[in-house]
Amino acid sequence: MTTATATSTAAGLSQNPTLEQIQSCLGDVIREAFEHPQTALIEALPASGKSYGVLKWAAETSNQITVFAPRHELMDEYEDWCAEDDLDLSVSRLPSFHRDCESVSLDEKGNPADELTEKLLSIYRKGIKGEAIHQNASRLLGEQLPCLEHGECPFIEGLNIDPESYDVLLGHYLHAYQPDWTEERYVAIDEFPGDAFVQEYTGKVPPAVTAYVEEQDSLPFRDYEELLERQSEFQEEVKLWKQELCWHHDANHVLQAKNSSAHALGPLMTLANLEKDRLDNRWRHAELGDGKVAARNTEHEWSFLLPPNLGKAESVVALDGTPVLELWELVMGTEIERFPLLDDDDRQPYLEDVLGLEIVQTTENWNAYQGGDGVSPTVDIPVVEKLGDLHDSTPGVITSKEGLKQYEGRGLNSLASRTENYGNLKGSNRFGTIRLGIVLGNPHPGDDVVKKWGALAGYSVERQDGTSGEDTDYGYFGNCVKEALIQNEVLQAVMRFGRKEMDGEKGATVYVHTSALPDWVEPEKRIVSVDSWMTQEDGMKQVIDAILGLDAWDSREWKTGDIAERVSISARYAREHLKNLVEQGYLESWQGGRGNALHFSNVCVEEASEYGHVEFTE
Repeated sequence: MTTATATSTAAGLSQNPTLEQIQSCLGDVIREAFEHPQTALIEALPASGKSYGVLKWAAETSNQITVFAPRHELMDEYEDWCAEDDLDLSVSRLPSFHRDCESVSLDEKGNPADELTEKLLSIYRKGIKGEAIHQNASRLLGEQLPCLEHGECPFIEGLNIDPESYDVLLGHYLHAYQPDWTEERYVAIDEFPGDAFVQEYTGKVPPAVTAYVEEQDSLPFRDYEELLERQSEFQEEVKLWKQELCWHHDANHVLQAKNSSAHALGPLMTLANLEKDRLDNRWRHAELGDGKVAARNTEHEWSFLLPPNLGKAESVVALDGTPVLELWELVMGTEIERFPLLDDDDRQPYLEDVLGLEIVQTTENWNAYQGGDGVSPTVDIPVVEKLGDLHDSTPGVITSKEGLKQYEGRGLNSLASRTENYGNLKGSNRFGTIRLGIVLGNPHPGDDVVKKWGALAGYSVERQDGTSGEDTDYGYFGNCVKEALIQNEVLQAVMRFGRKEMDGEKGATVYVHTSALPDWVEPEKRIVSVDSWMTQEDGMKQVIDAILGLDAWDSREWKTGDIAERVSISARYAREHLKNLVEQGYLESWQGGRGNALHFSNVCVEEASEYGHVEFTE
C-alpha cells in the first residue's frame, strides 16, 4: 500500500494564526483538493470549518456536490448552512429505510417496536435493501406494506429524486453505493467512514454459500463442501463465473432462492472461499477485485470491505481532523493525496491558542474501557466529583458505552452535565458549549478488531510479546490501526468540548483519564491518586456521617470509641479511617490523657467529598 505525501501546506499562515486566518487558508486548501485529479484528503483539525468550507466552495463555484456524513445530527447542520443567505444552496436529504419508511417503527433505543418492523429488519439483514423490499413486499411478507396504502412511501419518493435539481445532496456513507447520487458531481466524505463500508457476516457460511451455488447454473457444484473439494477440477468454469460476476448489492438470487439461508453476500462468500490466503496469525485474506477484500477470523466469520465506486464523480475529497492515511486508502480502495491545513508543528498551538483547549492528563495508565473490563467506577466517579468541585462547574463526560453502563446508579449522572459514549461522537456538537470535560478511558476495540483491519489489508497482525497498554506493539499496520481507532478517537473526544464560541467565551479545560493520546499532543500532567469511599465494606462514609452526627462536632474533641459505637465496622477500622482523615487534612489529632488515647477534632470534614478523597501529584 502506498502512503500518500502532502501536496499542500499552510505555509501562508502567520506564526500565531487566528481562527479567521486558518479558515481563510482552508478555502485555498479545499479548492486545491477538489481540483486534484485523484482522491484527496484534507487534514484539518476539528473546529477549523472544513465542513462548512466545502459548502462555501460549492456556492462560490456553482458546482453540484454530494456530501456523505456519519450522523443525522451533522446532516442537520449541513442543511442549516445551506439555507444561510451567504450560501443559499438547494439541498435534498437522501432517504434512509429505517428513518423514512413509514412501515418501520423503532423504539427510543433503535429496536423494532412492532412485529412488522421485526420482519422487515430480518429481511433487511439478509442484504435485501429497502427498495427491493417495497417492490417485493407481497412475496416476502404475504401482504402489502402500510406505507404504500395511500400513495408512494416517502422513502421511495426520496429514492426517485432528480439529483440535477439540487446543489447539495446529503446522505450517509452507505448512500455512496448509488451511482446516480455521485455521477458528474463533486463528492465530500466527512470524517473517516470506519467500518461503514465493511459488512460483517457472523452467520454460518456453508449454508449461505450452498444456497447461492444451488441457484447458479454456471457453477458446477452442489454445495459448499463440493465447491472447496472440487474447484481444481473445474478451473475453466470457475474462471468464467468470476469474469461474469457483478456484485453491486444485488439480492436477486436471495429473492429467487428457495433456501432460507440465502444472503446477498452469497456471491462474495463464494468468491472469498475460492480466493482466500492463509495469514501467519491463522486469519484469512481474500482479494475480490475493484478494491473489495475480505477477511476471515479464526471462528470462520467473514468481514467484507466493499468500497463504493466513485469513479464517475468529478472529484472526491475526504475530510478528517486526525487521519491515518493507510486506513483511508484501505476503506476507499484507492491511493489518496494528503492536503494538510496545518504543519505538524502548528497543531499543538492550534489546540491551545486558537481553540483555547487546556488538556490535562490525570493518569499514566492506558485504561482500555471499551470492553468494560478495565472500568473502575469506584476510582473514576471520585475523580469526576473532584474536578467538578475544583472548577465549581458540572463537567461533561465522555467514555465507553460499557463504562456508562457500569457507572449507572453509582452517582455519575448527578455529577455530570452531559454524558456520551465514544460511538455516538462522530459528527456531534453536543459538547460544543461545555467548558469543563472529562474523558474516561480509551475506546480500544480489542485485539481481534485490530487483527481484522490488518487481515483486510493483507497483514498478519499480532500483539508483540511483552507489550501492553500504550506500549502495545502490533507491528507496522496494526499500530496504524491502534493510532486511528484509539489515540485519535481520544483526541477527537477531547476536541468535542468547547468548540463553539459563545458570549466571547471559547475553549474548555478537558481532563483525560487515559494515557492514550497521540504522540504529538502535549498535555499538562496532573496525576491523580484516589482514596475511594464507594464501598459499604470500606466504611469511610459511615465514619464521616458519624462525626457529623455528634453533638457540637465542629467544636468538640472525640475519641475512636465515640465513632466506633455509631458504625457497623470494627473499632480498629474506624480508627484507621480517622487517621486517614487526619492525613488528608480533614481532621487533626493529638495523643494523651488516660491510656495515651487518640483525640480528634475537626478541620474541614464538612468539605469531605461524597465518593472519595482525590489528590493531584504534579
